[in-house]
Amino acid sequence: HQVQEEGQDRETARMLSLGLPRAGDWLSVVPLPALGLHLRPAEFVPCLKYRLGVPVYSADGTCPSCSGPSDKMGDHALGCRKHNERIARHDQLRDVLFEAASSAALAPIKEAPHLLPGSVARPGDLLIRRWVDGKDGAIDVTVTGPLAQSNVASAAAAAGGALEKAFKRKVEGAAQACQEQGISFLPFAVETLGGFHKVAVEQTKRIGAALSRHQGIEENIAIKQLFQRMSLTLMRGNAAMIMSRRPDSDLAQPEVDGIQ
Repeated sequence: HQVQEEGQDRETARMLSLGLPRAGDWLSVVPLPALGLHLRPAEFVPCLKYRLGVPVYSADGTCPSCSGPSDKMGDHALGCRKHNERIARHDQLRDVLFEAASSAALAPIKEAPHLLPGSVARPGDLLIRRWVDGKDGAIDVTVTGPLAQSNVASAAAAAGGALEKAFKRKVEGAAQACQEQGISFLPFAVETLGGFHKVAVEQTKRIGAALSRHQGIEENIAIKQLFQRMSLTLMRGNAAMIMSRRPDSDLAQPEVDGIQ
């Protein structure tokens, strides 16, 4: 309450976001490099700093990707649209879902074309046939930053405020057009701090349960491992963005906490 009374929106938003479903999954993973369930030290350190609300860089400076101002906390770095790391983070999350759905024999289609007649738009990253009450389901992944300037007020006002904002933006962009074609549109929103929107939680559980049935493993284990893989993939993408956008003022520092 003290933080809120002092009007520190960023810190309020950070703490509320850390209480969202699945926000801490990546911290509870037993490292298994053979399964891709691990983070290298150079990935773990900046993600942990960002979670704890301490500077990830030595000082504010200029972003080497977009030449705009970059803050030492890492908020700009995780939302910078220049170059391909942001897209790569999205695609890696999509691929984890695609691989899980494929292994569950759900025959998913990645970025299915021609879903909307007369449009080149591809409203879903993943299409699963007869997924929702007999309708095809189009799962569309989006990552949002609750501590970004455009989101911090919403995230500080209510837990999950940035997630709801991202979810509604996706719905407004494609849900109606998909509904007209008999397709259920399913925005899959996650936060840079790790939290999952309730629809993303539901879809992950459904795919994990299908994987469990197909492979004959315990359902809770299949679901837990899928969440962990998604969580680690998100953090790996975050780390790539942070480390590739060290501002000019930080370049004089050869190491980050002893890590190159």
